[in-house]
Amino acid sequence: MTVIGFMKRFGTQKACLEHLSNKKWGQSFLCSRCKCAVYTEGNTYLDRRCNNCKYNEGATANTLFHGVKFPLPKAFLICYRLSTKKGMSSHEIAKEVGITQKTAWIFCAKVRAFMNSSGLHLLEGEVHVDECVIGGKEEKKPGRSLGKKKPVLMTVEVRAKGKIGRVYAKRIANYQKETIYPILEGHIKSDAKVVTDAYPSYDKLNEKFAQAKQVKSMKGANFLEMHQQIMNMKGALRGLHHKSSDKHLQGYLDQHCFRTNRRTMKEPIVLNLIEKALVNRIVNYKYLKAIAA
Repeated sequence: MTVIGFMKRFGTQKACLEHLSNKKWGQSFLCSRCKCAVYTEGNTYLDRRCNNCKYNEGATANTLFHGVKFPLPKAFLICYRLSTKKGMSSHEIAKEVGITQKTAWIFCAKVRAFMNSSGLHLLEGEVHVDECVIGGKEEKKPGRSLGKKKPVLMTVEVRAKGKIGRVYAKRIANYQKETIYPILEGHIKSDAKVVTDAYPSYDKLNEKFAQAKQVKSMKGANFLEMHQQIMNMKGALRGLHHKSSDKHLQGYLDQHCFRTNRRTMKEPIVLNLIEKALVNRIVNYKYLKAIAA
């Protein structure tokens, strides 16, 4: 879907509200407070008032768009940009949409909070695991040395003929087994064929994954798919900022993986994002500060 086609479809407040209402409720209703299924018309357009507790709920209530102070078409356009463009900073979005940079940054952070992994789709088949670092070169800090650079654990589902399946990236504090193994167990099926390099932290991985094996890295030549994904991720981050804050890095990683894992979807990624953002969950500034702490 082109940006012109998207704005033709969602260029008015009414069109956006109707889409949210249809996706949130359809022909049914369930009060978010008392779970009553009977309602009448509410105070404003498309609001629904619970017959039992009299709670008036709008189509944007308890969603990504809860309490948004600017028009919904602008909010929808931001969702479109974050789900389709490789790298776009809050300054660029603010200029295009016509809001302040601070407002753009906060809403973009809210959108990224809905781009995190649900944990429902575990990687399967052959899965390559490796780490990389985000940040510039540091003297006397080669390879996996910990300095100002930020280490990231990457998992990539490798299919036939070098094709890529799903990808996950997680900011990690160090390269120890106690840090890495729980992450892998939460993202990879236990019967997957996990392939890593010869780094010592992976020497007990076959206790968690029976088919796990270590392969000596030939300067990355035998992990081409993994290194391609690492380069793609770093390219996306460079498009966003000259410098990525450690507190918010995971949000940018989630955004990259969200787009990558939905690249073959028939419906536009932005529609999947908006539907995912309709879960009963409020993401406000207090929440963003908590997850960045």
